Amino acid sequence: MVAVLKIKRITPRTCLWPLAGSLVASFALSIGLTFRSDHHCYAGVCGEVLFPLQARLHVVVWYSWLSISVTILALRAFHPSIRRKLQTQLYGGQLPVIGKSFTISGALVVLWILSLYGIIIGIWWLRLQGYFIKRGEAGSVHNGNRRVAAVALTGHFADVTMGMVLLPVARNSALSSFFRLSHSTTFAFHMIQAYVLFGLVLLHGLIYASWVSVFNTNPDLIRLTYPVLNPTYFYNQVWPGGRGSFEVWRASLIFTGSITSVIMVAIFLTTFPAIRRKHFNLFYFTHLLSIVAVIVVCLHASTMFYCTAPGLAMWVLDWGMRIYELSGKMDSSLEALGNGWFCLTLPLPRRRLDGCACYSPLAHFHIHHTGSSIREVHPFTTITHLASQKVATPSSTARKTIASNTTEETIMIQFLFRKSRSSHAFVPNTNHPREEKSSKQWTNKLASLVEDVSTTEKPDHKQQEEASESQPNRPISSTHHTSLRLEGPYFTPANPGFYNTVICLVAGTGISGAIAIAAAFTAQSATEREQAIAIPAALSAEPVPEPKTAAMVSATKTTNAANDNRPSSIHNPRRWTRCIIIWSVRSADYIALPFFKPQGKEGKETPGLEIRTHLTGPGGHGRLDMEKAISEICAADGGGGRTWCYLSGPNAFIEGGERACRRVGVEYYGARWS
Repeated sequence: MVAVLKIKRITPRTCLWPLAGSLVASFALSIGLTFRSDHHCYAGVCGEVLFPLQARLHVVVWYSWLSISVTILALRAFHPSIRRKLQTQLYGGQLPVIGKSFTISGALVVLWILSLYGIIIGIWWLRLQGYFIKRGEAGSVHNGNRRVAAVALTGHFADVTMGMVLLPVARNSALSSFFRLSHSTTFAFHMIQAYVLFGLVLLHGLIYASWVSVFNTNPDLIRLTYPVLNPTYFYNQVWPGGRGSFEVWRASLIFTGSITSVIMVAIFLTTFPAIRRKHFNLFYFTHLLSIVAVIVVCLHASTMFYCTAPGLAMWVLDWGMRIYELSGKMDSSLEALGNGWFCLTLPLPRRRLDGCACYSPLAHFHIHHTGSSIREVHPFTTITHLASQKVATPSSTARKTIASNTTEETIMIQFLFRKSRSSHAFVPNTNHPREEKSSKQWTNKLASLVEDVSTTEKPDHKQQEEASESQPNRPISSTHHTSLRLEGPYFTPANPGFYNTVICLVAGTGISGAIAIAAAFTAQSATEREQAIAIPAALSAEPVPEPKTAAMVSATKTTNAANDNRPSSIHNPRRWTRCIIIWSVRSADYIALPFFKPQGKEGKETPGLEIRTHLTGPGGHGRLDMEKAISEICAADGGGGRTWCYLSGPNAFIEGGERACRRVGVEYYGARWS
C-alpha cells in the first residue's frame, strides 16, 4: 500500500486548526527564543539581551492582543446580529483618501490598535529613556540620548505593525475564511496598516538621521558610548571596536535597515491606484520583494521576527496550498460566443470542495495559462453556482470508493471574459501602437486561440427580447482545447440567500457574478418546487396511526411542542423571493448571453428572476441611473423584507453603485480585485 498525503484547502471548517496552531507555535517559539538569545542572537539588535523583561512582555502583549482579536472576530462571525450592528455607519459618506465607509467596527479597530500602541509605549518608553540617558551621562554625552530611545521605540511600533500587515495577506487566509471577512475588508486593513508601517519606518529613519547629525558634532567622544553603526550597544560590542563574529554582525544593523527601507519605498510607489490598476504586474512583482524585506528586517531586530511569525506561518501555508493546486494541469475548452466574448469550460476536481462550508454562489479562481504568459496568474469569477455542489461532496466513506476508481469525480465550471475593446477588431499586421499593446494582453492572447465571430448588429429593444431565444442556438464559430492551471476556489462571504430581494447592478464582464447568483436563485426555486410536490405525496401516503396509550399521548404532545419551536420549511415562506439583474453594457459589445436559460426538466422560467439590459453608447441610452433603479425596485416591494445589492464592473461603476445604495439605504457588496 502506498500512503497518499492529501492537503486540504483552508476553508471555514479546516482553517481553525492552522490558525490556532500557528498562534500557539509562534508564541512558543518566540518566548523560547527570548531565553536563548544570549547564545543564539541572530539579529543586529536583540532587545531581550539588554531588556529581557520588556522583550518578553512585548511578546506576551502582542500574542494576547492577537488572541483577543481572534475571539472578537469569532463572535462577529457567528452572531449575525452583532455583525449587523458593527456594520452600522457612523459617517454618511466615504473617508477621504481611504475611500471606505466609517462603521462602528472600523472605529473599534482603530481604538483597539491605538490601545496596543499605548501598551507598547508603557512597556518600553520609560525603560529606554532611563537607560539611554543614564548611559549617555556616564559617557559625558548630554545631547541626543532621548533620540536614541525614540529610535528604539519607533522600531517596536514597527514590529507589531508589520505583524498586522502580514496577517491578512494570504489568499487562503484563515482570518478571511473562518471569520467571514470579505476580500475588500482584509485588503483595506492590509493597505492602511502598510501605509502606517511605511510612515513608522520613515519616522524611524528620520529620527536616526537627526541623531547622526548630533553624532557628527563630536564623533570621537560619542562613538565610545554610541557607535554610529549600531547605537544600541557600546563601542567595544560593535565592529570596528570589537572584532568577534557577534561584533561584526551587529554592525550590519544600518545595512539591513537601509535595504528594507529601499524595498519599502519601491513597494509604496507602486501602490498608487494609477500604477496598481494600469500596471498590476509591476505592482504584484514589486510586492514579491516584500519576501526579501521581511527576511532582512527580521535580521535587523529579533522582536520583528517574534511579531511577524504568525503571519509568516499562515503565508507559508498559503503558498504551499497555492503551489500544490497549481502543480496539476487541467484540460479545458475555449469557445467564442461572438463579438469579442469567450467562455472557458473545464473540470474542477471535487476534492477542491473538501471541508468547504461556504454557501455563497460567488467564487473566484486564479488562472495560469502558460501559452499566454508564464509568470501571470489572473483572477476570474466563475459563472457556475459552485456552492450548490458542496452537498454532493463525498463523505469520508464514499471518498474511499471514489479513490479506488481510475478517474476522479469532477465538476464542470465556466468562466466568461472578453477581449479589450481596442483589440476587438485587431488586425495582425497593423503598426498601431495601441492595438499592438492590447494584443499582448493576457486575455487577448488566450482569446486569440479561437476564431471569433464579429457581431456588427446594434440590437434595439425588440431585438434584445428576441435575441435571448435565438442566440443560444447560434453555432459556435470554433472551439479550442487547451490546458491550464487553476488555483481556488475562493468564496465570497456575501450570501444573497439571507435577503428577500437581490439586485445585481453589473457592467461589462462584471456580469459573471450575476450569472452565478441567478443560477443560485434558479436552483433554489427548483428545489422548492420539488419539495412542494414531494411533501403532499408524503402526507397522503402516511399510514393510519395506531391507538396510543396515555403515556404515548403525553410523549407525543411533548415532542410536538418541541417541534413547534423549530423553523418549518412548510409553514415559513422562503426568504429569497426576487432576483433582478441589471446589466449595463455598450451597445457595440452586447450579445445575448446563453447562460440565463431556464433550467430543470420542465425548462420553465424561474418566477421572480428578471434580467434587464441597459445599453450605453451609440444606439443606446446614457449611463444607468443606479439610484433610480434601486429605488424603483424597493418601492415595488412595498418596503417589506431586506434588500441586498451586488455591484460588479469597473471601479468607477462600483463606486457609483455604492453611493446609490447608501442614499437609498440598502446593503451592498462591491466586487473589487484591488
